[in-house]
Amino acid sequence: MASWIFPALSAAISAVFATLVLLRYLKGHKRHHLLWTLGLYGFTGAALAQVVTDLSGGWSEGVYRAYYFLIGSLVMTLGAGTIYLMNKPKAADIFMYVTLALVAVQAVVCAVTPVNTTGLAAAGTETGVGIASVPMRILTIVMSTVGALALIAGAILSWRATKRPHNLLIAVGAILLAIGGGTAGVATSESFSAWALYIGNLAGIALLFVGFLISRPAADTRPAAPAAPAASPPA
Repeated sequence: MASWIFPALSAAISAVFATLVLLRYLKGHKRHHLLWTLGLYGFTGAALAQVVTDLSGGWSEGVYRAYYFLIGSLVMTLGAGTIYLMNKPKAADIFMYVTLALVAVQAVVCAVTPVNTTGLAAAGTETGVGIASVPMRILTIVMSTVGALALIAGAILSWRATKRPHNLLIAVGAILLAIGGGTAGVATSESFSAWALYIGNLAGIALLFVGFLISRPAADTRPAAPAAPAASPPA
């Protein structure tokens, strides 16, 4: 099977997922829905960058810079949305402001700092982690780690409070995304690096989507109970 099929499937699932969350935002104008929408569309963009790279046989500098911006910012944006579901509005606001500041800094860094274009041309379809500038790598690691921890912690705390199984699906999905990205970042084999990322992303986003779909029955129009100490994203 062609390797581009995996990120293409991830992009398709994420695009549908993001659109459904966007519809919820347009209906209720809840901040966590907006943040999850942005994060999921960011995931779609990153997966599409992988598709373009696989089909073209290598990274272009523009696609690489955009990809590197998305992979850090999308995770922290998803984490920021999750914090709003934990009934800690002040902490959620602070986390969101920090997220916005880091995303802005990362946008500038990914746009202007130099990358090893010779190494980029030789990377083929590898994830190219070692080719990014040091500031790009540091910001991406910080944002991905903090965002993933917020996402995983939110789902686990919600499961502890409600014992609803979709929270476990979301937690496992977030863990798979983190493992895939982390493994791809340290792998020395090009083929292993790419496949670890592709499979981890596809499995992770699929589990997040399933968790979202079963988080509330379609016929259940009742508002969520406000007393729960944590609510699973992004119901």
